Amino acid sequence: MAQKNFPKSRGFTVFLIMSFFLASFPGTIHPCQTIDVTPNTRIEIHDVVLVNYTLWIEENIVDDQQGPIYVEDPDVIEKVGVPESIIEEFPNVFAPPNLGFVEGILGMRAGEETNHRINWITGKAFNDPNDTYYGENLFYQIRIKKILLDASQPTPTLMDIPFFVPLVVLLGLLIIFLIILRIQRYSRTHNLFGLKKKCYYCGKIANVMCGNPGCTTPYCKPCFLENNGCDLCHSNTMIPLK
Repeated sequence: MAQKNFPKSRGFTVFLIMSFFLASFPGTIHPCQTIDVTPNTRIEIHDVVLVNYTLWIEENIVDDQQGPIYVEDPDVIEKVGVPESIIEEFPNVFAPPNLGFVEGILGMRAGEETNHRINWITGKAFNDPNDTYYGENLFYQIRIKKILLDASQPTPTLMDIPFFVPLVVLLGLLIIFLIILRIQRYSRTHNLFGLKKKCYYCGKIANVMCGNPGCTTPYCKPCFLENNGCDLCHSNTMIPLK
């Protein structure tokens, strides 16, 4: 019965080991974190970019700015503010002037320039009646100098699941436990690491020994019975091997 269950038990052990290594493979597990900026990185929401921009209204330059901008809808920033983590990393960061400006730079890369028009009627210019440029059509000249922070999130992995790390630990402990059981079972019939005593006659693993306290020579039971006792002290008493 034990021999019939052996292949299933062995297969289950192999499955657990493979699952553990696949789950913990460093190439597939990494917590979500800020991605490194590359020359091909394009601006997305939540990025921080260093820009130069000039705002024209009709034939006049009315604003000229340079500095890091947190790319987000200004209405959202007005409600919740720029995240503290962003301010700590970029103390002089400021919010974009309007939603039209944000939409104009999305998808751009470092070093690129654009001329961007925003009609007031779209609702994406300055919509506050108290603002100096309320009701005006805008024309921006924008140059992206550098993308300081790409806040995109990598593809979620199993590591993002809160219970996954404890699951891997428990799975690892289960595998260790099964390996220990396997070693114990194997050592019952094999001379693992040379720790078991061998029969004096045939060299197989011994399971009895001479009952003479002054001898205790190891034998396998068939050899001891076939030779009518111990060949060294001639005792015909055997006891189980300790």
